[in-house]
Amino acid sequence: MELTASDIKFLTIMNETRLCEGKLFKRDSDEIGKVFSFKEKELNSAVKKLVKMGMLSPLDLGGNEVVYFHTEKVPKDKLDKDLIKIKH
Repeated sequence: MELTASDIKFLTIMNETRLCEGKLFKRDSDEIGKVFSFKEKELNSAVKKLVKMGMLSPLDLGGNEVVYFHTEKVPKDKLDKDLIKIKH
């Protein structure tokens, strides 16, 4: 599977990122939304794809909360330069 430009943006924002019931926290969503506009459905679809590709590793926190981490398969030089600057 190839990574689309959108996949790369989602991959960039998903390192050490917590989703609750498949949603970003409002503060994170607002901050990321200033640089990259997306719908929750797109986020969830991309996360599933990236986990399947082995680029994201989920850590289940229980209570419908999951934190995702980049794996060694993530090409750091391909990540979105503007989104990587956002700390969340």
